[in-house]
Amino acid sequence: MADQPVRVAVICTGNICRSPMAEVVLADLVAQDPVLRGRVEVTSAGTARWHVGSEMDQRARDALDRAGFVKPGTPAAFADRNYLDAHHIVVAMTREHVHDVNQRLTNVDTEVILLRNLMQPGENLDVADPYYGDADEFDDCLELLRRGGLCLTSALRSRLGADSFEA
Repeated sequence: MADQPVRVAVICTGNICRSPMAEVVLADLVAQDPVLRGRVEVTSAGTARWHVGSEMDQRARDALDRAGFVKPGTPAAFADRNYLDAHHIVVAMTREHVHDVNQRLTNVDTEVILLRNLMQPGENLDVADPYYGDADEFDDCLELLRRGGLCLTSALRSRLGADSFEA
């Protein structure tokens, strides 16, 4: 892993709310970190094909803007086997996403992590989907994603260059 960038994928269902917000936050945290900058690449995708090619939900973009995250997210993508196998680390929002990812993934070296287990190890808690919520729910989700991103970047910083990633 040390010779090539660590490829991190953030996964949710439609790839228009949680995972693109997490992608923007994590990419920002990586860009600010001199140890990780240029050594970690972040993308996002969804387990469903519903929104492929779409921009993130405007409410998600608004939450990012309110929090000062100005980088654009990437258009929605589908997390198929090839996409997942191309990543070193896959960070999922829910236990269902972990299940879906594990059903598609064939690269035995790819680590699959439930985001909230980075903050609350072993509790197997989901990141709630803010899609049917209001601005406060998007802001709360974003804060949870930011905290998870801080945990992930801390783990990446301490383990970069190791043969495997464990969280």
